[in-house]
Amino acid sequence: MAIEGPITKVINIITAAQESSPNYISQALDKGQKQPGYIRRSSNETSLKSSHSQLYSRPLLPSLNNISIPIQLREMLENDSQWDFDVIRLEKLTGKRPLVWLGMTIMTRFEVPRTLNCDEATLQNWLTVIEANYHSSNTYHNSTHAADVLQSTAYFLQRNRIKALLDPLDLTACLIAAAIHDVDHPGKTSGFLCNSGNELAILYNDLSVLESHHAALAFKLTCADDRVNIFKGLDRENYKVIRQSIIDMVLATEMTKHFEHLTKFINIFAKPFLRQDEEQYEENIILVKRMLIKCADVSNPTRPLNMCIEWARRIAEEYFNQTAEEKAKGLPVVMPQFDRQTCSIPKSQIGFTDYFVSDMFDAWDAYAEVPELLQHMKRNYQFWKEQEIMGVTGLPPEHIIPLTPTELVRKIEFEALAECKETVEPAEDK
Repeated sequence: MAIEGPITKVINIITAAQESSPNYISQALDKGQKQPGYIRRSSNETSLKSSHSQLYSRPLLPSLNNISIPIQLREMLENDSQWDFDVIRLEKLTGKRPLVWLGMTIMTRFEVPRTLNCDEATLQNWLTVIEANYHSSNTYHNSTHAADVLQSTAYFLQRNRIKALLDPLDLTACLIAAAIHDVDHPGKTSGFLCNSGNELAILYNDLSVLESHHAALAFKLTCADDRVNIFKGLDRENYKVIRQSIIDMVLATEMTKHFEHLTKFINIFAKPFLRQDEEQYEENIILVKRMLIKCADVSNPTRPLNMCIEWARRIAEEYFNQTAEEKAKGLPVVMPQFDRQTCSIPKSQIGFTDYFVSDMFDAWDAYAEVPELLQHMKRNYQFWKEQEIMGVTGLPPEHIIPLTPTELVRKIEFEALAECKETVEPAEDK
C-alpha cells in the first residue's frame, strides 16, 4: 500500500467532507449568509443552542472538480512553513476560504488532533465553522488575515528556542488562538464600537471589546455541538489550561496594551532565562506566547514587499470605510489620518513600523532568531521612504513592484503551470 503524503491526506479529508457532510453541515450550508458588517445585538442573540440547526451558516467549500485546483493547492501547501508563503494566492485558489485548507495542513503537521484527542473530521468541521464567522466583506479582518496569522504563528513555533520552551498543549493553544483571534470582526475598531454605543461595547464595558468578543464567540461556537468541539476529548484540567492560554493570547492582541507587553518581554529576556523559580518560569512562557501572537498579528511589514503592499492596501481600505462612516454619522473620528482624500499610505506604513513594529521585531529576533523578517522589514521600510520622497500617497501598480529572485522564480513557475493547465484538456471517458 502506498503511503499517503500529509498534503494529499488533508485534501482528501476536506474533499470527503464535501461529498459526505453530516446533516448539520448541510443544514448550515443551506442557510442565508450573515449580512456584511453584522454585529450581534444582544447576549441572547450570541448564545448558541445545542441543536445543530443553530450553528452559524457557512458557504460551500471550493469545488475540487477542476483537477488543477488540488494540484496547485498541494504545491502551495507543501511550502506552508516558508516565510514567503503567499496566503493571498491561497485565498484566490480556495475561493476566499484559505483558513480551513491551511489550518488543516498546519494543525495536522503539529499533531493538534493527537494533542486534543480529537479526530481530524472534527478539526475540519471546527475550522469550517470558525472560518464562516469571519466576514469576507471585510477587506482586511477576514479569514485570509486569520490564515496569515496562523501561518506566521506556525513559522515562529518552528524556531529552535521556542520549540524547546513550549509543550504540545502550548503549541496547540498558539495555533488555535491564531485561527480565532479576529473571528466575527465587524471591520470597525473597538473605538468605533464604543463611540457608537454598540451592544458589544456595552457588554464588555468598553474594555478590550473586540478581543473579548473574538475569544468568547470562538468558545461558544466550539462548544455548540460535539461534532465541532475540538476540546471534547480533553480532561477538565487540560481544558482549563488550554482555554486560559487561548484567551490570554487573544486578549494580548489588543494594541492599547502593546507597550505593556513589549516592556515586560524585553525586561525578562534581556537577562539569562533560568528555570529556578517555577512560577516565574511559567510566567515567562506566557510572555513568550503573548509576544508570539502579537508579532504574528502585525507581521505584514516583515513579509516580502509584494505581500506587504497588498496588506497595506487592504487595511487602508477598511480604515477609509470606517472614517467615512464616522463622518457620515457625526461620530468622533478615531483615525483621522485614514481619510480617503488626504491619506498618505507610505507615511502611514512608515509611522506604523516606527511606532509599533520595529522595536518589537528587534526584540523578537533577539529571542527567536528571525533575521529573514528583519531583512524584509528594512527593505519594505526603504520602499515606503522612497515613495514618500517622490510624493506618492497611494499604492504602486502591481506591475512595478520589484520582486526578489525567489519571488520571481515562483511567479514564473506558477504562470507556466497555469498556462499548461489551460492547454491540456482532461481526457473524456470513453
